[in-house]
Amino acid sequence: MKKHIESLLVILFWGSMWGIIEATLGWGFHKLHINGASIFLYSFGIFCMFAAMGHTGKGGKAIFGTAMVASAIKLMDLFLPFTFRGAIHPALFILLEGLLVVGVSHFFDIKPKFEMDARRVFLETRLAVPAFVVALLLTFFIR
Repeated sequence: MKKHIESLLVILFWGSMWGIIEATLGWGFHKLHINGASIFLYSFGIFCMFAAMGHTGKGGKAIFGTAMVASAIKLMDLFLPFTFRGAIHPALFILLEGLLVVGVSHFFDIKPKFEMDARRVFLETRLAVPAFVVALLLTFFIR
């Protein structure tokens, strides 16, 4: 049971990190009309998904769970005025990215393994809930 909770907290941590970047930098890139910024955001998303997968050993469940958390944080933009399309489409694309990475990692049998350093896992699990709260606060108040 403890291992399951640690896995959920690691997924929450990495999904929150991805969600924070998507909700803040993605919005900034869009407002500044920077072309090609989605490559940076997608690459960071892949990193977060594989980090969660490697730390938990859960495979596709960790990848899609990370995408679901990031998508949920991006959906918090719905509470801002005039952002309906600016939140729905990116949130759906985050979920599609998660499905794509699950498919590719399953097809090519990608299994990133991270050395389970007890300090790093401790840090990730202890920062998961605060990272999620910071993601929500940044989404609501920074814009």
